[in-house]
Amino acid sequence: MRYDYGLYVVALICFIIAGVFLAEPNVIGEQMNTVAIAIFAILGILLAAGGYALRPKVAVPIPRAPPPSPVEPSPPVEEKVEEAPVAPPPPTPTPPPAEEVPTPPTPAPAFEEPAKVEEEKPAEKPVRRRRRKKTE
Repeated sequence: MRYDYGLYVVALICFIIAGVFLAEPNVIGEQMNTVAIAIFAILGILLAAGGYALRPKVAVPIPRAPPPSPVEPSPPVEEKVEEAPVAPPPPTPTPPPAEEVPTPPTPAPAFEEPAKVEEEKPAEKPVRRRRRKKTE
């Protein structure tokens, strides 16, 4: 378990205890009640700040610089291309329309399930070595 979660829980408990003393002032006496509220409230604040300080830091990804190019680009060479005149295609004779024969209706295609996406698995698993027990 992370330490910051534990500190947050203990800080919450301290705030609840301080709230109980604040709601019921005659539990331990007036003067001790004020001291107990102050102690538990300050202790709760300190524990919450400690939990905030111990939380894991988020790593900021550093953008990688592009690798230097070993080959220098040469200036583009312009080539002259002559365009030949394009002749329109010869007209094709269209056949006369045939009589339309009614076709029977086709059944609706069956519902197919989409292909399941499989996650890529690493080629090799990292090797974990076990520690040997000390023999005495």
